[in-house]
Amino acid sequence: MIQLCFVLLCFLSSTFAESGEVLGSRVITSSSGKVGPMYFKSASGFGIYLRKTRSSQLEELSIRNNECIVNGSTVGSPCEMQADRTVIIFNEVPDYDRLLLGESRPVYTVYFAKDCKFSTPEDGEIIVEKSIPLYRFLRGKTEENVVFAMKGTDFTGTALFRDDSKLCEWGNSIQGPEECSNLIVDKANDLIIYNATFSKPADKNFETLLFWGGLNNEISVNLDWTNSGEAPEVKACGKSDD
Repeated sequence: MIQLCFVLLCFLSSTFAESGEVLGSRVITSSSGKVGPMYFKSASGFGIYLRKTRSSQLEELSIRNNECIVNGSTVGSPCEMQADRTVIIFNEVPDYDRLLLGESRPVYTVYFAKDCKFSTPEDGEIIVEKSIPLYRFLRGKTEENVVFAMKGTDFTGTALFRDDSKLCEWGNSIQGPEECSNLIVDKANDLIIYNATFSKPADKNFETLLFWGGLNNEISVNLDWTNSGEAPEVKACGKSDD
């Protein structure tokens, strides 16, 4: 009996270790009920905001006394902001389409989409589905393919960041470093697509790729080169993180 319990404990511990824990961007596909706890790596000092679809207004989310507060009302608990990670909980799925965490630019983007159904994008809006999963577990891998897409064919003012470095900023033409030429203008389908493969840096185990489509229009994909697991939206959205 003791041996059986020991084996079971080892199995559960191994399963938990392999499942990983999302520490960043994601898609929340539930339509009601509690959301979280959601964990975010090293988000201490970040601004936290909620945004509604096609709105330029940001609603600040603050964490006080272990509560998540928006416009003076408690929207979830317990919430925490620690040195190594931030914990956010919503008592109910919020009436917003995005949660953003970052400083001058978002590092983490959380999209809310019931059953992974997003509103039809208008010109200049990000096509979230193309980038799913937003959190990539990449243990054992040395490179990862990432796609960003935006409705419309006007790419002026769009940019791509890799952590604090701006890799590309597109103006009137698709010129610049090699990685910038991966931007494709698909006139037939009225969209632009950025499709590139990124190699693991020797000095980093965690990265953020941010596609900036202009004001109020952004999406980030986190590359976790250390852990293994599956992003929460993979099954709901019918995507693969392989």
